[in-house]
Amino acid sequence: MLTKKDLVQIKGTVTEVFEPFAKAVQTDFGMLNKQLDDVEREFREVKNDVQWMKENSGELFSKLDRFISMYEDQKKELAAFGMQMKRLEERVAKLERRR
Repeated sequence: MLTKKDLVQIKGTVTEVFEPFAKAVQTDFGMLNKQLDDVEREFREVKNDVQWMKENSGELFSKLDRFISMYEDQKKELAAFGMQMKRLEERVAKLERRR
């Protein structure tokens, strides 16, 4: 039969054996909690960035549409300018032939 003294010794031995393990587990959980906090903080930042992009995407697409429109207008103007240059060159060539 176990006596109270035996139980105290067993408890001491078990505590002595498991205490370093428990401390190591606590340390590991502390490191894991820190890593999870970092991941959570980064996730919040990404979430905020995505929210900002959603809120401002309309303005971005509007500006992009205006830019494309300006580019197309510029292409048309350059084509018209090219045609005018060609006509001018033809007129100059005609004048030079008349000499």
